[in-house]
Amino acid sequence: MSKTFAYRAKDRTGQLFTGSVVAENEAAVAAYIRNQGYFVTQIRPAAEKGDSVLRGLADIFNPVGVKDLAVFCRQFATMVDAGLSLTVSLGVMVDQTHNSRLKAAAKDLLVKVQEGETLSRAMQGHPGVFPAVTVSMVEAGEVGGVLDVVLDRLATHFEKESKLTANVKSALTYPAVIMTFAAAAIIFILIFVLPRFVQLFATMNVALPVPTRALVAFSALLQQYGILLAALLAAIAYGMRLYFRQPRGQRLFDQLMLHVPVMGGLWRKIAVARFSRTLSTLLRGGVPIIAALEVVKKTTGNRLMARAITAAQEGVSEGLGLAATLGTARVFPLMVVQMAAVGEETGEVDKMLEKVADFYENDVDDTVSRLSALLGPILIGTLGVVIGAIIIAILMPLFDVISGIGNVKM
Repeated sequence: MSKTFAYRAKDRTGQLFTGSVVAENEAAVAAYIRNQGYFVTQIRPAAEKGDSVLRGLADIFNPVGVKDLAVFCRQFATMVDAGLSLTVSLGVMVDQTHNSRLKAAAKDLLVKVQEGETLSRAMQGHPGVFPAVTVSMVEAGEVGGVLDVVLDRLATHFEKESKLTANVKSALTYPAVIMTFAAAAIIFILIFVLPRFVQLFATMNVALPVPTRALVAFSALLQQYGILLAALLAAIAYGMRLYFRQPRGQRLFDQLMLHVPVMGGLWRKIAVARFSRTLSTLLRGGVPIIAALEVVKKTTGNRLMARAITAAQEGVSEGLGLAATLGTARVFPLMVVQMAAVGEETGEVDKMLEKVADFYENDVDDTVSRLSALLGPILIGTLGVVIGAIIIAILMPLFDVISGIGNVKM
């Protein structure tokens, strides 16, 4: 039975080739490759469709986080700095890496490096594991012979990125938990508690006041059409997600992210901090500024900033300064433009951008701390008012019954 095999081979000049072929066994594949005038370096069965699906699910449920990359680069840099070869260092990383997806990528890096590929070229085959900033930095480190220094800078970059992400997530987790439990409590009251009181009021022939009738109507709506409402909300959310993936929707979403009150300012600071940190890391690692801007453009996560960076690329390629091109975009704060201008005058753009990144990362931390301190009491107070209003609406008929009994006794 024929199978599909993936192969790697080299020609007489040492250039590497990859491909796949359908054959009975590996010996037939080897014969085919030799007939083409190539030298076999690797033959393996190609992944089946089911394997690809399983691998895709594994990638979704076991992503490689920034913290994983920080640890990987830090350990890798330490071993390379100690004088260990790339193959030995990668072998150790395969044994020490706990994330299964990152471990599999490290194994593939080891195989490819043993076959003669450069580390940066091997990393390009795993875009979901190693971001563009890593590939560009490693490539610059290989050319300059300072791979250990570059890996150390990457580790620092990812550590700071991890800290920034963790601070934002921790600030948003608390309000999200409060909202979830409050919504669950309100739904429980409306679906399970309120109907019992309605039955009680019906047996007592109590006339329901307007707030209670409105609450009963909403409770009945949830009981009869709750599943449909949930499906409708899910469909709306999915439709919005599809829309925001389109170019027009992406532009609208990015504008909202940067201009929405309160949170828009926070997202802008995060984007500026990420831009400054990544560009500083790349420039300090020896990556040319045009190539560095290309990498940063892919990592901003905001199309408005990406377009501004594209304009900066074009301006720099035409001989303009980075500060001048960033200033015309009206996306970056004035501080970024001024610090970039100072860096260009002193020849230390990377250091100036690093200072900008430090400033905005600290500013993000302060903003997140203030938002956390304010959101908690505000949410608790608001939800207390909502739940209190629901309870009062439920108890209002009882108050009428009690006041009626008091009037009869009089």
